[in-house]
Amino acid sequence: MKSARIVGGVVVCLAALGVCLSGAAFAAPPSPERIVHDVALTPGGVFVGQLVNAQNIPQLGQKVTLLTESRPLVTVMTDERGAFAFRGLQGGMYQVAAAGSVEDYRLWAPGTEPKGVPSMALIVTPDPLVRGQYYNYQYQRGLWGGLPPARMLLANPWVVAGVAATAVAVPVGIAAAEKGNVPASP
Repeated sequence: MKSARIVGGVVVCLAALGVCLSGAAFAAPPSPERIVHDVALTPGGVFVGQLVNAQNIPQLGQKVTLLTESRPLVTVMTDERGAFAFRGLQGGMYQVAAAGSVEDYRLWAPGTEPKGVPSMALIVTPDPLVRGQYYNYQYQRGLWGGLPPARMLLANPWVVAGVAATAVAVPVGIAAAEKGNVPASP
């Protein structure tokens, strides 16, 4: 009877832990919404833009590709001012791939654009991300990216879940076992 209560308590604790961890362990992060840039085409269906870096310095000789439905239409190179142009376009949705990023554009036929829509695109190239981080070279060998054995175990979410379940189940089991050992008379 006592062991059935202990086992029941452990099962309930593990089930509750499984419910808590199941969604968090396998949930995908939300995908960011893509921003659509509005640009007015100049007469003749010309899409004009400029490619600069974060310091507003024009990017010379960079490839800029115009895509529709993720299929490349044409690729051009930027000039010394970072400028590029695609000719003979109609209004609609396009993507522009440049400097490792792809951005969505809604191109408006001449005269149909809403008020305030720019007539050229400004694409800012992403800066390379540089982080200064401390690395302990003592643990550079190993299958788990150089983590020492204790940290390697604690980096596994299933091990952490098992430790948490044990930390809950052991006191519950001890309390349940002690309730049955109370003497009937003093």
